Amino acid sequence: MSKERVSRQATPTMSVGTPRTSSVGEKAGPAGSTSKGALMHDRIAQLAYRFYEQRGRQEGRALEDWLNAELQLIGVVGQS
Repeated sequence: MSKERVSRQATPTMSVGTPRTSSVGEKAGPAGSTSKGALMHDRIAQLAYRFYEQRGRQEGRALEDWLNAELQLIGVVGQS
């Protein structure tokens, strides 16, 4: 009897150093430049991961965490 090992990633994330790509598969910009959209994406990802950790790393709610992070950050950005 063999046991299979399954690896699951609870929250979708990008690896550090992963180049962002546009919809046509090209790099979004030079290595030193970062767009406002990329910065916002990173802020949302960090906050969503914080929600995941605060919940005790409970799996299956990554989308909910992401949407809550977006709402919270858009509220903060929209008020400034």
